[in-house]
Amino acid sequence: MRTFTSIPKTLLAGLTAAALMGVVPAGASTRPQVSTTSSAHAVKVVKVKFHGTFKGTIAMLWSSTGAKATSVKGTGAATYLGKATMTGSGSAPAASTCDPLTGTGFLRGAGSMLHLTVINPTKSQACAAGQSAPTSVSVKGVAKILGGAGKWRGATGTLSFTGSFSIQKTTAGSSETDAYSATLTGMVLIRK
Repeated sequence: MRTFTSIPKTLLAGLTAAALMGVVPAGASTRPQVSTTSSAHAVKVVKVKFHGTFKGTIAMLWSSTGAKATSVKGTGAATYLGKATMTGSGSAPAASTCDPLTGTGFLRGAGSMLHLTVINPTKSQACAAGQSAPTSVSVKGVAKILGGAGKWRGATGTLSFTGSFSIQKTTAGSSETDAYSATLTGMVLIRK
């Protein structure tokens, strides 16, 4: 049996040169190798302009450090959701007339859903019109889409929101339920 070192150097040099230049030596197969791995499908991204309006009730609980929206429930209509519901919760420190707003929520309808969370406390705020209750409160901000289902499956992006409600009291330990309205708009990306 010949060992690698017993192959003449000229033949070895010729085979190396042929391989580098793509020349197929006599007797070698010209058929390509078959790969058994499948290629990934291209991801299609669809941009959808979102618009939704909702009205309902907000239940609030006041403490010495702020206000908590224990329940936000409403009905309305939105893109891909048709007649829809809004549910959520949130909080604000209530230290001044304009305070950072945090919270999470869901928009559901027509077999589809969006899961949202309020982001960017400098842009997401609840602002009271007056220094003491009763007074109206306006909210505005940005909500990040955490996920979706149905026609909103694979959704990402952010929605801007505006809304308002009125408060009747701010005494620590008190609770109340007030009417609210909200509008959400933005461009949503859906990866399919």
